Amino acid sequence: MKTKILFLLILAYLPSFGQTLYDMRWSSAGIDYAGFMVYFNEEDIYMRVGYSYNGGYNLTHTEYHYDTDSRREGIAIMEGLESSYVYAQTDSEYEPFHIFWATDDNNQWVGPLALDNYDLNNDNYDNLSEVKLIELNPNTLTAEYLQWFYTPEDPDYYALLGIQQDNNNQPVVNANAQGSTLHLIMIANTLIPDIGPSTNLDMHNASNEFEGIADVLKMNFNKIVIADKNFTKDQVIGTLQNFYPSPNDVVVVMYSGHGFRFSDQTEKFPQLDFRYNDYQEFGPQTCMNLTEVNQLIARKGARLNLIIGDCCNSDIGVPRQIGTTFLGARSTVNASVPKLQKLFLESSGTVIAAGSSQGESSWGSNNNGGFFTNSLIGSLREEVSVLRSDDEPRWEDVLEQAAKSTVTKSQMCQVCKPQHPIYDENIANN
Repeated sequence: MKTKILFLLILAYLPSFGQTLYDMRWSSAGIDYAGFMVYFNEEDIYMRVGYSYNGGYNLTHTEYHYDTDSRREGIAIMEGLESSYVYAQTDSEYEPFHIFWATDDNNQWVGPLALDNYDLNNDNYDNLSEVKLIELNPNTLTAEYLQWFYTPEDPDYYALLGIQQDNNNQPVVNANAQGSTLHLIMIANTLIPDIGPSTNLDMHNASNEFEGIADVLKMNFNKIVIADKNFTKDQVIGTLQNFYPSPNDVVVVMYSGHGFRFSDQTEKFPQLDFRYNDYQEFGPQTCMNLTEVNQLIARKGARLNLIIGDCCNSDIGVPRQIGTTFLGARSTVNASVPKLQKLFLESSGTVIAAGSSQGESSWGSNNNGGFFTNSLIGSLREEVSVLRSDDEPRWEDVLEQAAKSTVTKSQMCQVCKPQHPIYDENIANN
């Protein structure tokens, strides 16, 4: 079954989707610091920090990641790693600052706070500084602002300025877009009391994401929703059997609900549970394996098929677990249309993916939806970002990063057990 956790939103500023930009300001030891953070995922973050010292302006670059071990100790640390000078007008020693949140005496979360590496290593908390954090709208970035954090030689400087241009005006010249339809078949257990709000969010997030992609790529968009009391095995099979995509179409099937595996099951992908209340009888009429969905879709002959199941993969007898905390998120997407073309118009084949491995729960929340769905959308956005120098996006990389991000989210959650997504992909570039 899919496991629900309730977000406390202690880090409501931090993203799960794509790259997000932040302005951070703090003061320490009489020096005012200004930071510009680019956040791709939990393991891929950097911040440019500028400060004035002895009449000159110094600019540093620091890589960051989340310290997952500290999260379980009641402290969420965005750890500053390698730091280097972009340029220095005065001689000064810069220690990277760590950004963190912590619980107070009343067990309430406070932050964000900043403490440099020297003070942290020496247990000197007198220089703890409150951080003013603002999420930036990429479309409002100006050259005047960015010149405090970049030089004209920095590739990201021009990429960030270019975000102001409307990506929807980028021409789509790929012939595969002509007459092609992106179909989203959303199967969501929205009525089940424990995870219904989470699956509703998954449905909303997936719909917004893929409809936006279709719009930018000038594809037709067709959404089919199987939810509420239509959430039945018969409805799913009937819908898929009577579904007829064209050979050049893209088909995305997303399942968000409970899942399980039989004790003697050898298939690695989970069973989907089509019971939407606790009083429905369990039996063959209420479950099917994710691979059966894949097989039904594969017979239809569309160019690209993505079959996604965000559900548990544990024994049916395992009781439901409910958590209480995790990270909240917001996001922006600054997509390169040519990269989207490569993934959706110049690729063919099939992906089948599930949010958890054998014996594991698939965690979700009522504030952000499923960890895996959240991570998959974020990974897709990251792969097509204008700030990514790689011009050859691949579905393999999207899936790999989504899996890593899901694992990290489960590790950073105090009450969660590990969650490791699984997938098979057979994709060719046309």
